[in-house]
Amino acid sequence: GQLEEAQKLQQKVLKYRIEAFESSHTDTIQAISNLVVTLWKSGSLKEAENLQQKVLKAQIKAFGSSHPGTIQAMSNLASTLWKSGRLKKAEKLQQEVLKAQMKTFGSDHPDTIEAISRLAATLCQGGKLEMAEQLKQQ
Repeated sequence: GQLEEAQKLQQKVLKYRIEAFESSHTDTIQAISNLVVTLWKSGSLKEAENLQQKVLKAQIKAFGSSHPGTIQAMSNLASTLWKSGRLKKAEKLQQEVLKAQMKTFGSDHPDTIEAISRLAATLCQGGKLEMAEQLKQQ
């Protein structure tokens, strides 16, 4: 239906962006990110994960690891890993996200609080209830 049509259009946009710009250009990264959202919604998690890894690498190359866009790319990839049931990998990446959020924004920033919440949920789902409780109390 509509997701398939959106995916085809986004793939065309991505192709044109890659032809017009380099793969690490912000417009290309945004086109990939848009396609990832559609893939995620349609349940194509492995394909979404592969593209998210490309986005993360491009973000790190273009802006460094503490840039807000890079941190968001890490968080998005962690969400896909979580939704795929790969909790250990999601947890590890969420810990990196939290560390970067704390360093970049501090502990009271809404994005940092969201990172704490997501990591706590992953810990709970993985049966690490004590760790989740300690994290929530920070």
